[in-house]
Amino acid sequence: MREENSEWYLKASGRRRRQNNDKKQAEKKQAHEIFEEPVEQEEFFRKNSDYVPRRRDSRQKNEPEKLQRGVHRHMDRKKTVRARTSMFSIKSISEDTRNILENFDSIIADVRGLNSKQRLYLPNAIKRLSHQLTDNRGERRLGYMNDAESVSAYISYFMWWNLIRLVRLFANMPEKAFSLADDSVAVDIGSGPLTVPIALWLAHPELRSRKIKWYCMDLSQTALAQGEELYLSIAAKTIANSGDKSITPWSIVRVRGPLGTEIKQKADFVVCANTFNEIIQRNEMPTDFLAKKYSGSLTSYICNDTEKAASVLIVEPGDPHSARFVSLMRDAFIRRNFMPLAPCPHAETCPMAGRTKGEMTGKWCNFGFNTDDAPAKLLKLSEKAGLPKERAVLSFVLARKTPNSVSEKETMFQPENEKLQIRIASDFIKLPELHRSGYYACSSHGLLLAIDEHKIHPENGELLTIQQLPDDCEIDRKSGAIIVHI
Repeated sequence: MREENSEWYLKASGRRRRQNNDKKQAEKKQAHEIFEEPVEQEEFFRKNSDYVPRRRDSRQKNEPEKLQRGVHRHMDRKKTVRARTSMFSIKSISEDTRNILENFDSIIADVRGLNSKQRLYLPNAIKRLSHQLTDNRGERRLGYMNDAESVSAYISYFMWWNLIRLVRLFANMPEKAFSLADDSVAVDIGSGPLTVPIALWLAHPELRSRKIKWYCMDLSQTALAQGEELYLSIAAKTIANSGDKSITPWSIVRVRGPLGTEIKQKADFVVCANTFNEIIQRNEMPTDFLAKKYSGSLTSYICNDTEKAASVLIVEPGDPHSARFVSLMRDAFIRRNFMPLAPCPHAETCPMAGRTKGEMTGKWCNFGFNTDDAPAKLLKLSEKAGLPKERAVLSFVLARKTPNSVSEKETMFQPENEKLQIRIASDFIKLPELHRSGYYACSSHGLLLAIDEHKIHPENGELLTIQQLPDDCEIDRKSGAIIVHI
């Protein structure tokens, strides 16, 4: 019996050795065929990204040198990312702007004359206002910003956080994103305490010397008045720090009224920040109907001169409902011959429109950054109010009307031939089914799943310029996104 088992073992082990040898020979033959032609080599590795030829060892001393060179070339393939541009880099913010944001509470105290008792009760007022803006929004009065306590709470907390978001966003946009020359007219709808003009003044120092007239529109005259005082105080500080006495503050025209209120001049720039989320909360009409309606309302303020460029900007919280509305507004602007400049790297259909397919909710377009480097006093105030904030998130679209908008489908960043621009639209995500990690991204090809093969660790919102996609890309079964390696 022992002899029979021994004979069986010898046959089985011999068979296994022959199979292993055959496998090795097949791999060697495949490696020889691959590395004979560089084009075929690249094609193989593109289709078989997980394949790594066996390393040479003592039993492979006679293996051709071409295999070893091929291993090195595979492991050190050129990176596909050619350029990258941040959306929220704090390095783009000037030092004087950082100082103002750090000490914004002191500016508020000077302008509003808050005493120690009012400061003591401020966290509770912030918490009450937060409930009115979220879970108790049905109890919120239409003119709530005319109340002194609400204005103080809004400016001290919500406006401060909004400035953090907007300054970082605006500072990382090129100057041409706003197209504001001397004698330009801008309209800020739902302006409140002039958050957008203040953020733009802080983010783009080169615009401070331009003669710009701002029509700031809101239902609350109190908020507008307080905002103008805050703006003038900040403008005075920045002008004094620059030492340029020729700079004068922008002209502010306060307009009390809702969206649709007429103004005397046509605008070169129209902006609406954190306004539509409150409007659509109170409206039962379908979101696509509201987008069609309000896109017409916004563009009606735009200058009709066909030879002159004009822009419109919408910024909203990054929640799914607001992001869906922003995406629909983007589509409505395109139909009105306004081409998206940011964050979109294309003017095609939005692949992150937040649509619902069956039981699966589609991805919605939103961008965010960690608040670790936010002002320490603001973080402390947030904790006292019971509203700690670890992430600052928003959804936005900037669109422009130019004489050649339709024919050129103008985008802010024009890539070179054979290049593709993609916008990173998520944080780092693990992909256990692919045994990889990566990010969702937006492109003219649709939704992408960018595999971080070279460990470049792009930030949320970054614009990457990569090589054009091949014709036979893989598709992620879970999201339907095109898989691309970066």
